[in-house]
Amino acid sequence: MGSVRTLIPAMAVAALLSVSGCSEDKPTAQEARTASPSELARYTAAPDSTTPTPSPTKTAPTECVKTSGMSVEELTDYLKELPSSSGAYQSRGLTLDSSGLNFTPEEIQRPCKAVKVKFARYWVEVEKTREETTVTPAHYEYQYTPISVVSVKVGPRDGRVPDTAPPGGSDCQGSLSVVYVGEDIPQSRLPFDLELTYATAPAPIEVAGDGVLSALYVSPMSVVSC
Repeated sequence: MGSVRTLIPAMAVAALLSVSGCSEDKPTAQEARTASPSELARYTAAPDSTTPTPSPTKTAPTECVKTSGMSVEELTDYLKELPSSSGAYQSRGLTLDSSGLNFTPEEIQRPCKAVKVKFARYWVEVEKTREETTVTPAHYEYQYTPISVVSVKVGPRDGRVPDTAPPGGSDCQGSLSVVYVGEDIPQSRLPFDLELTYATAPAPIEVAGDGVLSALYVSPMSVVSC
């Protein structure tokens, strides 16, 4: 009988250990349950504090020049001194060349609105008034015949004004193109000392008068028969 009492506690301890081991090895029903889609949808990741939030890009305001209300003198000085976007030394933003009237100023100094200028063209008729001698050269006189005077707009964006290319020369006839602002230029103020260059390319020339911006002269191709 004494041996039987000794075995009973040992068997009870083994049974208790066996039950305890089962409860630790198997997950509970709550732990085994998989999260439902609705629960996943409610999950929102927190923002990463180490990643800076990009700030909105700000575009610097473009500066422009208000030309409305300028006097003829002020507008003339502004357009004459307007630098070109090419960056070349003393290059101008408003030019008259063989292709016509071109507008390519620097971005920060261009006008806020289009500027109205006048564009005049003349035929230059050449007539020989004195034959050449051994001691004196031949003498020629020039007479201007208006072709057209029109108002055109330049700016505020870059571009070439259409139909402003200087007319080509021919025998006994050249041309003069003038860009200006303000009052029309009297013919008495047009150049009277033109040179016969026999070149087909237009050449810059000075024209006196308030508001004159630029001028091109195309020499006659020949004056032999003039």
